[in-house]
Amino acid sequence: MNIQRKLWKCRPLCLAWESLRYCWHKTLGGFIRKPYCIWYSFGKPCQACKKEYLPINADWYRLPRPLYIHEHVFYNIDNALKADPNLKGLALIFFMGIGDYLYTTPMLAALKAKYPKLKFYGYVSKHFDRNNSPIVASMLETNPAFEKVFTFDGYRNPVIWKNYNYEDAFKNIPEGFLAVPVYYEYGVDIPHRVKSLFKTFQLPLPSGSETPRPVFYFPTEPAPQVKKTFAEINSLAKKRKAVVFLQLDSRGSAYTYPHRDDLIRRLLREGYFVLSVTPSAVVDEDFKLLDIKKFSFNETCHLLDLIKKEHKLYIIALNSVFWAASAGLDVPNLGLQHWIDKKVHNLWYPNITVVTDYIYKKLPKNKMITAKESDYRRHNKKIIDYKPEFIIKCFDRMLAKLEEKPSCKAD
Repeated sequence: MNIQRKLWKCRPLCLAWESLRYCWHKTLGGFIRKPYCIWYSFGKPCQACKKEYLPINADWYRLPRPLYIHEHVFYNIDNALKADPNLKGLALIFFMGIGDYLYTTPMLAALKAKYPKLKFYGYVSKHFDRNNSPIVASMLETNPAFEKVFTFDGYRNPVIWKNYNYEDAFKNIPEGFLAVPVYYEYGVDIPHRVKSLFKTFQLPLPSGSETPRPVFYFPTEPAPQVKKTFAEINSLAKKRKAVVFLQLDSRGSAYTYPHRDDLIRRLLREGYFVLSVTPSAVVDEDFKLLDIKKFSFNETCHLLDLIKKEHKLYIIALNSVFWAASAGLDVPNLGLQHWIDKKVHNLWYPNITVVTDYIYKKLPKNKMITAKESDYRRHNKKIIDYKPEFIIKCFDRMLAKLEEKPSCKAD
């Protein structure tokens, strides 16, 4: 373990180091203008530039330093190609969760469409931590934009997530590839994470007012375990009103909904077939617990896609990976916002009806169901537990909204 890893492992020392570095940048260091490459810029999108600030050598292909507090980096691949027409490809470095990755998929598809001749290599940290899930590597392997996928020994900065240490990734980046960490902005003033990603890579948003949804890449032939499980569910679900998929745990908030068994039994009594990836003690022929150790994440979503084609499918999920996944699958989702996050609009799509104890001004009013104090119990100072009967009430309300027909107006 090197000195920096030891420093970053101790949050107080890391905080002191980042504070000193930031103060240096804002005082004396801020007056020292360091040269940079024309294919990236800090703080604002880089413009077309005729001058090349750094010679094309090994350093030219990488960012020179970690980011400062609230700083962002923007890329301009057009400028890189003008300076180096022999550029071979992009080494896209990921340190994020699966849901975070799903938000990148529309941008990655647009990036590949714009630069079809460039090779795309993916690099994913192999460690589970608050920033990263190594499962992202398996998702990249299904993405046709990428020719190769590697893992690296990365580790997180506990103060600034963008300063994740990815030096180990450089060992496998070929000569002539730009090392491009995949960053996004996430804040109250950011309209959506996907729009932030398009801006980061200076790509035009697709036409239309709706934010581009996540993209899945499923094989033509389902995996054997997917096909078998679908056949089991298909025969049972035909006798039920619909299929309800549950994801009631969140890696990011380290939270699992404690009343899941009660909620499942209530859904069963309502006439639904229930499928869950969150462990439960319920035993019933109309309930199936999906063993995520036997299914990749892409296979789980492929299974849901197959179910959707044969049955009515709904999702009830905490604010976690299946918010993004439900949007990509275009499945109505009752999204349980179990803690106050004023940046939640960064993650929202129109298919999600948000259950919340806080009124978010940047979410449509007709897509929020506000809980009263009597509708939940406090889990801790930050997180709340919605009562199962309230979740059922919200679910019925979402279904009623979906079944409403738009009123016909006279010409």
